[in-house]
Amino acid sequence: MFNNEIMTQGEKIRKYRMNILGATQDEIAQGVCAKIWLSQIENNKQNPTLTLATGIAKNFNKIAKKKGIKIELITPEELMENEDEQANHIFTNSIIKELKEIKVIDLFDQKLREAEELIEKYNITDDKKIELYKLSANFYYYRYKYSQSEYMCDIGLKICINSSNVKEEVNFYIYKSRNKIFTGDYVKALQQLGYAEKLNSDICNSELSIMILFYKATTYKKLGKYDTALEYFKILKQFEINDCNMLLRVKMNHANCLNDYHKFDEAEKEYKETLSIAMECDDKDFIAQTYRNLSELYFNKKNYKLAIMHIKESLIYNPGNEDIGETLYFASKVFQNSNEEVKYYLLRALEVCEKKDNENLSLIEQVIYDLVLIYIKKEDKENLMIMADKAKALNIDYSLIYAEIGEYYRGRNEEKSKYFSRKSREKMREIKKI
Repeated sequence: MFNNEIMTQGEKIRKYRMNILGATQDEIAQGVCAKIWLSQIENNKQNPTLTLATGIAKNFNKIAKKKGIKIELITPEELMENEDEQANHIFTNSIIKELKEIKVIDLFDQKLREAEELIEKYNITDDKKIELYKLSANFYYYRYKYSQSEYMCDIGLKICINSSNVKEEVNFYIYKSRNKIFTGDYVKALQQLGYAEKLNSDICNSELSIMILFYKATTYKKLGKYDTALEYFKILKQFEINDCNMLLRVKMNHANCLNDYHKFDEAEKEYKETLSIAMECDDKDFIAQTYRNLSELYFNKKNYKLAIMHIKESLIYNPGNEDIGETLYFASKVFQNSNEEVKYYLLRALEVCEKKDNENLSLIEQVIYDLVLIYIKKEDKENLMIMADKAKALNIDYSLIYAEIGEYYRGRNEEKSKYFSRKSREKMREIKKI
């Protein structure tokens, strides 16, 4: 009604009376209280009792109906809401709701600041604050902003500890481990999972146990300790995993582990089971990802015909999934063994990265490097310079890219050869901080 404006009880009653209904104090006080009582309430000198709020709300609704003003029914509970209660209401029904729908980092940052301003000014309940920081940790994690995700986890952990919310404390330690896994700090990842496991031993939450085991298996897989990882996946099979998304993640990573370990037949079986479940759940992202991983499996087995067939299925099934850039880049590798135009898939991957995945710097670097090699081979100098400019503008490590371009121009254009070679060395020194 008032565009998420937080007001005292008196201000709210006065605005309803004057701005919405255009009523006098006499009309609102009639049969409820003396006009002086209503005046004191509106001037914040008296708080409304439930009896008074009920009477005022009744008169509000009666006048709205009489004047033909279309508003939602005004309740006494709404009129008695204090500022903290209003702030909590806005926090959940407006800010958190909007944050769940936002996909762009800048917009998310802005809305998060609004949420934190409410936290500073009003008494937002701990459970709502925890929900905010879990949501934020997830948002930044899936956009490769691991340091920001980590910061959200640290704030959330403090709230959990202060409010003795052990379950959510475990969640945040798991989230922290996830950040460490994908920044390559596997020792700390296992340390965070150890904290989570110890805390969870007191509450015995099976869903959290599944997550802890899953990320332990993932960490050991990343470390190349496949036997240990497969042991954890074996333990996970003993759990009944009811959440479809979690079940798919477990089976997918298990299959990936088997694939990396070159146990191709077992991996193929696990992938096909994953695909069947994903289709039952109608999870298009997982269907596309499973086809992509099957393509990689056949690619590793040098069965290029099946690899090409499955990568095409992945691209057809869900061309807009979050990992489409990675999928298009892998497709370019697969199609090197066919008559398909590899450049087409690399350019599409670059376009995706520039539009919505510009934080994935390693992927952008790989894509531009491969395009540079193609343009060098074709002696396409115009596009070679376009890629050189993009590499610099997108803030990637372009040292190897510039080295290749410098080498190409050697004997063709010594000035350009020296320029790109020099810039390559400068970038390497910048990265290595020499």
